[in-house]
Amino acid sequence: MSSGPFSDIRVVVYGVGAMGALATRLLVDKGAKIVGAVGRSSSKVGRDLGEVAGLGKRLGVSIESDADEVLTRGADIAVVCVGSYLSSMHKHFETCLKNGVNVVTIEEETVFPWTTASAHAEALDALAKANGVTLAASGAQDVFWLNLVTTLLGASHKIDKVIGHSRWNVDDYGPEVANHLLIGRSKEDFDQIVEVSGWPEFVARQTLEALVARLGLKVASIASDVTAVTASAQIHCRSLKEEVPPGHVIGTIDRTVVTTREGLQFEFAMEGRLYRDGETDYNFWKVQGEPSLQLSCEDANYRFTTCSTLVNRIPDVIAAAPGLCSLDMLNSPRYRHH
Repeated sequence: MSSGPFSDIRVVVYGVGAMGALATRLLVDKGAKIVGAVGRSSSKVGRDLGEVAGLGKRLGVSIESDADEVLTRGADIAVVCVGSYLSSMHKHFETCLKNGVNVVTIEEETVFPWTTASAHAEALDALAKANGVTLAASGAQDVFWLNLVTTLLGASHKIDKVIGHSRWNVDDYGPEVANHLLIGRSKEDFDQIVEVSGWPEFVARQTLEALVARLGLKVASIASDVTAVTASAQIHCRSLKEEVPPGHVIGTIDRTVVTTREGLQFEFAMEGRLYRDGETDYNFWKVQGEPSLQLSCEDANYRFTTCSTLVNRIPDVIAAAPGLCSLDMLNSPRYRHH
């Protein structure tokens, strides 16, 4: 194997679900040295990572449940694919950082956690700095919702409003995401749960806050809402292995509107739902201003590009200054040849 940007990087795969398995394949392709794997499922612990990831070959790396033990073996970075919110993920990150291991993660809130999870973000930032390592999140939003949009706005003379809409397939991310979005529940159940328990501000808000920060603007106000998407006809959910009847929830639309002190408005609607045959991931942005501009990607393949962007980001995260590095702090992502 020829030397390259990944050949000397020692990686721990932390989380071996659907996304961790795909990330494993891409890491092997790039030539990274996988020195450990952390999992929690009794059906996976003790098995070879290559087998669990569906690579058709053994990697000589067993999946273990003791993260501290795995992380003491001299890894440069942990690729963490476990959950979506700092409220549940901060303990996993703390384990990596206290062992002196950098972290790159698909956990969405860490894209820009300073307002929605400030206490956890500040504590993790301090822990990372104390141990001389970096924590950062990446994924498809890094390219499609932040850096492509930032580049498009570089052609603007005057911006009044930026409107974005994305669509992604719930079945690409497994049962945890499907249950989080209340797939299969009645519309009445969904509305009652949102009314009683609230709905966490998901990726749309963090993406817009990172975009505004990247542009050097200041937030004046933020408003978010969620609506259920319901089935017009029965549809199968692969992740839950069940049929969803008409009128029941097949996804959500999370919408955030940010108004800046400078008077610009940013609106982003993120639609995650079950797909029917022929539907693909979609990314669309419109700029109202001088001139008016549009950006459209008909097949963004978010599941794959989340992992490919994550892996390409590894050298950036290792090279970044210690601390929690929100996505606006990183340079634009780039292709890494192997």
